[in-house]
Parts: sequence; C-alpha cells; structure tokens
Amino acid sequence: MNQQTRKDSPHSWSAVRILFSVLLVTALLLMMLTLKLPRIKGFTSGTKANWKRYPPPKHYSMKVQPQQHKTSFWTDRLLQCGYQNHSFTPEERSEGTFLMKMIQWPSPPDPAVTFLKSSNPARARFAILNSTKTFYVGDQLQVMLQMNDFEGRPKKYGGDYLQGRIHSPDLKAGSAGTVIDNQNGIYYINFHLSWPGKVEVSISLVHPSEGIQALERLRKERPDRVYFKSTFKSGATTETTVCNYCLPQTKPLCNFTDPGAGEPWFCYKPKRLPCSAQVNHAMGGYEQKLLTTEEKRFFQSEVNIKKPILPNGASYVIVKPSPQTGPSLGKCVPGKPLLSPSGFYYQDQWVSTSCNIQSFNTPANITNCLRGKKVHIFGDSTIRQWFEYLTAFVPGLRKFDLGNSQKTGPHLALDIDNKIKVDYYAHGKPIRIAPIASQDLPFVANKLDGIKGGKDTVIALTIWCHFNTFPVEVYIRRLQNIRRSILRLLDRSPDTLVIIKTANVQALPRDVSLYNSDWYSYQLDLVMRKMFEGIKVAFVDAWEMTIAHYLPHNLHPLRIIIKNEVDVFLSHVCPSERS
Repeated sequence: MNQQTRKDSPHSWSAVRILFSVLLVTALLLMMLTLKLPRIKGFTSGTKANWKRYPPPKHYSMKVQPQQHKTSFWTDRLLQCGYQNHSFTPEERSEGTFLMKMIQWPSPPDPAVTFLKSSNPARARFAILNSTKTFYVGDQLQVMLQMNDFEGRPKKYGGDYLQGRIHSPDLKAGSAGTVIDNQNGIYYINFHLSWPGKVEVSISLVHPSEGIQALERLRKERPDRVYFKSTFKSGATTETTVCNYCLPQTKPLCNFTDPGAGEPWFCYKPKRLPCSAQVNHAMGGYEQKLLTTEEKRFFQSEVNIKKPILPNGASYVIVKPSPQTGPSLGKCVPGKPLLSPSGFYYQDQWVSTSCNIQSFNTPANITNCLRGKKVHIFGDSTIRQWFEYLTAFVPGLRKFDLGNSQKTGPHLALDIDNKIKVDYYAHGKPIRIAPIASQDLPFVANKLDGIKGGKDTVIALTIWCHFNTFPVEVYIRRLQNIRRSILRLLDRSPDTLVIIKTANVQALPRDVSLYNSDWYSYQLDLVMRKMFEGIKVAFVDAWEMTIAHYLPHNLHPLRIIIKNEVDVFLSHVCPSERS
C-alpha cells in the first residue's frame, strides 16, 4: 500500500495543484468584480458606498491608494510653522489625519513624465452614454471621457483635474457635474437633469495630472512663494521686514502669535526697532522662477490650462418635462446637508436642490428682510463683494466712512430708520492686501468670541483663497479654531445664524495657477465642507454657482452671480416656504 501510495502521489499532487489554481483564479475574479462594483455604481447613483463613515469628496471621487501615516502626520508640519505651543485633542489629531488622507491626489506612476506623454485636451474626447434614450427632468446624464497624451495615445493613469457643466444658453440655465476618476485614463462625469429642453455638455481640463504634481511640489517646498511685509515705526524711524508662516529662522524673528486664537505669525526683526513698533500688515510679493523647464510645459494657457475638451459625437441631449411633480423643498434653514448638485441656474436665477430660494429683486425686499438685524461679514474680497452689493443696491443702507480704503476695510453700513447694521472685516493673516493697520485685521475666531449673538445676529464668513500657497495642515488648524468659536457662539446664543460661503473658481493664466489654482481652491473647499458638516450652519455654494454659470470664470464674480449668492444668503436670513 505504501508503494502504491508513493506511485499515485505525483498524480494526486497534480490534481491538488489544478484544483488550487482553479480556486485561486475564481477568487481573483470575484475580488476584481467586488472592487469594480462600487466604481460602476459610483457614476450612476453616487459613490457614498465607498465611504462607510465619511461621504466622498464633492465633485471628484477617486480610489485612494492606502498609505501608512503616523497618527501625528498632519501635526508634524504644523510644528514647523509655529504651532509648537498648540495642544491638539485626540479628535483633532484624528480629524486632521483623515482630512489629509481625504484630499490625497493620485500621482503619475513615473514622477518624470515628459510633456509628450502628458494629458492633451485637444486629443481627448468625451461621449454621452445612452445618448439615444429619452431623457426626462430628474434623470441622470452620464458622460465618459478618455484622456489621451500629445502622441494621441490613451493615458493609462488618472489624476487630471476636470470641470464639467451642463447648460442651455437660451434659457440661461446651467448646472455643475461630478467627476469620477477611474485612475486608468477614463473619467465619468455625472449630471442631474433639472430643466427641459436642449441641454449641452461642456467639459474642460483644468490641469493635467503632471501639472498637479508640480503644484503639489510647490505647496510642499515653496510655501514662501507669496510673502508679506510689515512696517515698524517709532518717531522718525521706519523699517520694513518680511513676514510669513513657516518663516526660516535665518535672522532674529518677531513672534506675533495671537494670544486669543493662538494663530502663529512671524516677521523678521527690524535692525533698529523693537517688535512692538509694528504698525501694519501688507502684501509683499510673489516669488518667481518656480518651475523647472519641463514643468513649465504643463502650464500653458492655450494648451493645457482650463482647455475645453471636444465631444465624440453629439454634445447635447433633449430633455422632456417630468411626468412627476418635484418634491417640496421647504425653508432654507441651517444644518441641512450640502447636496450635489446643490442647485442650478434657470433664467439666470439660482434654484436650490435643498430649499426654497427667494429673489430679492428690490431694495425694499432686502430692507424688509434685514430690518432689525446685525450682519457681520468676515473673510476675503470674494465675500466683501456681498457688502459692496448690498450698499450699492439698497439706498437706505448707507456706508459710514471709517477712513479705510475700499479694498481693505473694515467697513460699516447703517440704516438707522430700519435698525440695520452691516459690517465687514477682512480675515486675519495671511491675507494679500494693501497696507492695513494691524488692529484692523482681527482673526475670525476672536471676532466670533466677542459677538453676543441672538436671533437678530447674522454671521457670514469665508476663508480659503489666501491659504492656497500654504500647507493644507495650516488651513485645517485655522478652520478648527474658527469652528470652535462658532460652536461656543451657538452654545451661548443658539438663535444666531451662521452662513458659510464656499470657495469659487477663477480665471487661470499660467502664473496665477502657481499661486491660486482652482485645484488648490478645490482641495481647501473639500476640507471646508467636511469641517463644517453636521453643525448648525448654512452654506452658500459659490463653487457650483460659479462653475454652473455661463460667464467666464473670475476670482471676483460679476454682479449677476453675486446677486444670486446674496439671494441664497438672504433666503436663510428670511426663510420662506415658497420660492
């Protein structure tokens, strides 16, 4: 028997090996199908199934490769930028680490991709899927895009940053799309069809993946590429020195870390004057010659920055009215989740997908809404536009001359008869601004802590653009501090209304891309949305409102867009069941 067993043994092992191979192949096929399933669902019904605890980044969904990070990953960079005396709760550390993972962007497999192998929007094409079907209002429109390089060959990896919208020019209608990156050169762009008629699709390559690799390098290696300055003055002596976050200690420093908000800021110490002689803050300048020779080729305005992509076949569909009545949306109240899409334009008016937006078309409409209200506006010039719109459109709301320049503030406007007060403060450093007195540039967290609040108090704020050149870790910490102050305000005065304006897109000549790219803004916008998710605040989705509109992208959107942003803002101040 032992001899027979030894004789049969090779055949038995052969059978075992065959069986094992079959089982292995079957397991691999099942694994591949399982991994692909969420992606296929992602462009038909959303990608939330991929994120058990946290929803995916808005507008862009990507398969993030798992990487190992230390628990203190994001705080390590903060310690290099002056946050040595900060204490971080376990929740803040965990949140910071999660947010940094959330915005990880896929990189080209080869860090030295040549220009000819990079993404070429002129060679790429998109196609509408199921273009022959009958579409109705409320349906999903799905577009597939294959990215090619300058040699006309299909790309095999993702990471390109795309923006998409659908629009009907005759109706002045438009809506933003959601991009799904398959990380193999193929992208899906999803749209929600919200109005009937001929609906056109437009897709643009904002940056090739190779250009984004350079943007990431600059953010990591050159946070000083925008620098600031302060003037120090005592008697007849005046000196000016360079200031910044993460300032190299090549010379003695003045430490201007704020004792209240804890936000660090440093200037090089004047040679003759003490640090206490500081009188203002101002924009310094932009460092030049940031790109290598090869990197420059990824930033060509007429070639691969915000360049439209042509369709392969029809670029439009005909949408029929829906046989079903749309859902009742209800009032605009804080605490509602920010949906995607958050709305659409129709006849140049923004229609929200979550609440009833009213049109405040006359000064009287706005006055009636703001009667008895104290409105505090904090942020950059993109929200200062709200103050400028209100004071220009409402004659009774008169700007009180505080002697400050229009572009710096602070500003104050009053309507004595209707007991309306509106003020504006630029957010604290860093901010690229004309010379402004140090005391006129408070940190938002400190201002919020000084507000009593109540049912007649309205807070509107935004903070993003001026953080584009800095490590994202710094931005996360700033928002954590602001959120903490908002929660304290809502705890002592629950009826206070807090409204947050998101980032907005802008024109991107090559040089602007290196400091203020939409990709930088998009990443900060993702962090902002996640940071304020689930608390009692409202949003004005300027990101979608500027992508969806037919006007050219502009850092400072034109009046019709600002009017719609203010309508959304006022619809939260004075909510109505009917739009």
